[in-house]
Amino acid sequence: MRALDPQRNQQELHPARVNTKKLFFTGSACWLVALTVVGALHLVGRSLDGRLALMCLTGLVLGVLGYVWAHAIQREQPDL
Repeated sequence: MRALDPQRNQQELHPARVNTKKLFFTGSACWLVALTVVGALHLVGRSLDGRLALMCLTGLVLGVLGYVWAHAIQREQPDL
């Protein structure tokens, strides 16, 4: 197995290049959909734990903050 080979050079591993803005945007959109579903279920009369809405809202806020951070980093370092 190559992964367990002690002779393997550690410089062979490179970090994955991902579009962080797209990643945070997609995550935020998913949390928004989840918050909409929780809100719709509440309106229909389904009894849900109130912490679900708080969890969705927290995920949405953190995703938006991550998007803003990624946008600022990309503006400072356009090659990333």
